Amino acid sequence: MRKIQLCFLAFAAVFSTGCPRYRPSVDFNNKSSFVSKVNDHLKAKQVEYIAALGNDPAKAKTIRNELIEDALPYIDGAYIDFITDLQAGRDRANFFADLVELGAAGAIGVIKGRQRAIQIVGIALTAFKGGRRSADLNFYKEQTTPVLISKMDGNRAKVRTTILTREKSSVDDYPIGAAIADIVDYYNAGTLVRAFTELQKDTANLTKQAEDNVLVLKGVPLSPVATPEEVQITSDAQVTLGKLQTALVDPAQRAAATQKLQAIIGELAKDNDAKVILVGAGLTPQSDGDAILSGLVRIRRDLRLANPPNIAMLNKINAIISKFGQ
Repeated sequence: MRKIQLCFLAFAAVFSTGCPRYRPSVDFNNKSSFVSKVNDHLKAKQVEYIAALGNDPAKAKTIRNELIEDALPYIDGAYIDFITDLQAGRDRANFFADLVELGAAGAIGVIKGRQRAIQIVGIALTAFKGGRRSADLNFYKEQTTPVLISKMDGNRAKVRTTILTREKSSVDDYPIGAAIADIVDYYNAGTLVRAFTELQKDTANLTKQAEDNVLVLKGVPLSPVATPEEVQITSDAQVTLGKLQTALVDPAQRAAATQKLQAIIGELAKDNDAKVILVGAGLTPQSDGDAILSGLVRIRRDLRLANPPNIAMLNKINAIISKFGQ
């Protein structure tokens, strides 16, 4: 009897669990389903939008916004069903899993004088707990259901805010294709995959912030993340200085390189803040080429290592240096 009860509990647990759905259900074959309703709505609004686009941009804008606002309730409805099933399904799975573990633990206490049977039940219970742990790790990344739902709600709110802001734009700045892309993004924001990704980003950001806080306490200056434009300007300036350094070694090019370096100092001296730095470094438009080169390298390094780093002035100097390398 006990074996039958244990088998039944194990079967019930396996039957009630399984791979979770990672997104709201999409049925392309059912004409009354969520995806069919959205597609029909988008097709109808696109026809109206194209007809009004050439003659009445204001009307086209209204149609575009209607396309968005009428489509989002379908996505919201599918999302509510999704998180309801997610919460209920996981609660049901955890209930049956707890029932199996309690039943197995109880069976071990009831069995008397049968060491082999106790060992078998113990091994099976350990394997079951391991499987349950693996399911939480692989399917849910060890996150509780409320945390996942909260993250999906947050992701959807961010996209919704973007949509509301862009709806104020003209059809030229926010065409219907971009609107449809935002609708798709709004749908994807309510999926477990996006929730996992955003949670990983949050963890990475918190880790970086904690590391930066430690560096600040140690007195180490922090450099802000450079933009692609700043990276390019810095790289161009470095290349220019490298070419000038090579030219200074060549007697045939030394005079021209020195003249270019003096021109860089002259250009920098037009900026009052940069002029103060040049004076502190002892550089003038009449300085020797080698002195100017080493001085510029030292100034750029000091600006980068300052606490806090003077990125604005560094970018300004790099931009002027780069201009003379063109």
